[in-house]
Amino acid sequence: MKKGMVRFVAVAVLIAGVLALSPFVRHAGEAPVSSGAPAVIGLALPAFAQSAGLTFPTTEAGISAYANAGVSIDMAKARSLFSAIEDVSEDYVIGTVTLAGHKEDMWPHAYVGKDGWLLVYYPKIEPSSKLVQWYGYQRDVVNTTTLRDTLVSLSRDLGLDLAKIASTMGYCHFQHPDATKLLIVVDTEEGNDSFKYTIPSGIRLDDAAWSHYGANIRSYGASHSKVDGSDLFSAGTGTYEACGSLPGECLTPDAPHTANISRSGDGWVGLAIVFLYH
Repeated sequence: MKKGMVRFVAVAVLIAGVLALSPFVRHAGEAPVSSGAPAVIGLALPAFAQSAGLTFPTTEAGISAYANAGVSIDMAKARSLFSAIEDVSEDYVIGTVTLAGHKEDMWPHAYVGKDGWLLVYYPKIEPSSKLVQWYGYQRDVVNTTTLRDTLVSLSRDLGLDLAKIASTMGYCHFQHPDATKLLIVVDTEEGNDSFKYTIPSGIRLDDAAWSHYGANIRSYGASHSKVDGSDLFSAGTGTYEACGSLPGECLTPDAPHTANISRSGDGWVGLAIVFLYH
């Protein structure tokens, strides 16, 4: 990524129907970050969420990605792919699956149904920003998420048609069923940088969370992120990520808020902010 550049993440390969939101993120100095409005992704509950015989724990799930394989799934094979199983029957399995490049606290939960439905999710107590995929990120356009990568990996291991998975893939947040749009804003820097965001009063904000990343911080260095002068996260050397919910004082509508990132030593720092709204 170009130094000091803020990226509006449009994961167009994951969902159809990219919509436009009135610009509410600007770079330091109030100049627009891009020539157009930021891109957003549609959110919608999967069809199975309305099924009377639903076995998926919708009361426990938060941000989620799902797909329908269109074929019956071998449940014995599915069970073998879980690192931990929480619930299982002849027709489905629920548990935790691994996520390459991440520590165990970032591994998503998953549901695989014999009827072809797959869903990967973070529990509702976890911030929605856990879907931000820093592993392998080249500081350019972001076109994937941790949930998407897990869903694709799981589908591949099950021997499913990945084209079918891609064509039926979608996102939702089970605790915010009214949320229809998802926006991710990413900024990275090798020194210090900032950007401003303003939440229009004309939208209903359902959730807002942050993800901090320190990449190869060395030479007795550290990385820091703040919003409106309040610390979000700080850490020293190494490669690490942390996530959390944005506090209410950082979400006042129609008021500019300033996000800052900084890094000392070697490496680079990244900050992503995730907004769910309708």
